Formats: sequence, C-alpha cells, structure tokens
Amino acid sequence: MTLLHTFMAFEKGCLILIKNKTGLQKITYVKNKNLIEPILDQYKKSNIPLLPVAKEFKQEKELFRRYFQGDPVDFSSLRLDFSEGTPFQRKVWRATQEIPYGRLETYKSLAHKINHKGYRSVGGALGKNPFLIAVPCHRVIRTNGDLGGFGAGLDLKRYLLRLEGTWV
Repeated sequence: MTLLHTFMAFEKGCLILIKNKTGLQKITYVKNKNLIEPILDQYKKSNIPLLPVAKEFKQEKELFRRYFQGDPVDFSSLRLDFSEGTPFQRKVWRATQEIPYGRLETYKSLAHKINHKGYRSVGGALGKNPFLIAVPCHRVIRTNGDLGGFGAGLDLKRYLLRLEGTWV
C-alpha cells in the first residue's frame, strides 16, 4: 500500500496530511516544518511507500484554509479511514464528529451519547484520535469547564477553541 502526504502551514505550525486509497489516514500537528521529516521517517522505516503529492489534497487544503481563516467549516465531507482504531475508538470518533463548530461537549456527555459509562475511556479514545480538527476532539472539555487533555498540546487546543469563538 502506498500512502500520499502533504503538509499545510498555519499560524501555529503545520498539519501533516496522510492518505491512502480509502481516505485520510492521519492529520497530525507539528509546531514547525523542521519536525515534519522525523514523522515521515517513521513510515519510511516501516517500509511503507510515502509519496509527497500535494495536488491529491486539494479538497482537504481548501477546507483547512477556510477553517484557519475563521470560517465555520464542516469536515464531514472528508473521507476518513478509521481502520486503525478499535471498535470503541471508532464509535467515540464518530460521535465526536457530530459536535458542531463553535460548540463544546464534555467527556461525560459524550460518553452518555454513545451509551457508555466510562467517560475516562472516552478521553483515552480521543487521545488516540488520528484526525486532528476533522474529528474535533479539541471541542471536548471536562465537566467542570477545564480544558482536559489534548494530544497536540493545550496551547493548540486553546487556539482552536478561540478560533471557533468558544474560549476566551
């Protein structure tokens, strides 16, 4: 299987986009372009062909460009390859996709939506989310109003929530 990749710079760093024939496999954040190669090297070490083909990411780049300009973008049109997740992770990620732009959800309420009692395990599934922003785990916070965790760092979570107008 060959993978395609590109990156997109924005105010706080870069997104690395990786896709296969099924759809996007990963959307990852790095603080600067110098950190892109080490991530791509992980694929090269596992002998997975990874080709830089920016033209194959036209739709994704346009959506992210609009998003970073502050437009309320709906990423549901993107084909995401959830095959790397467990059935529980996929369930959490799909429920998280339904959180609208500019809205917040708590780990606990997200657990209730999927009829699951363990909101900490929901947080664990979100911590494995390979689709930054497109599966908007940054919109999930603690019941007490604290940010909770975020794999890409709390500074980026604050930035994304401010961009969407849900955090001061």
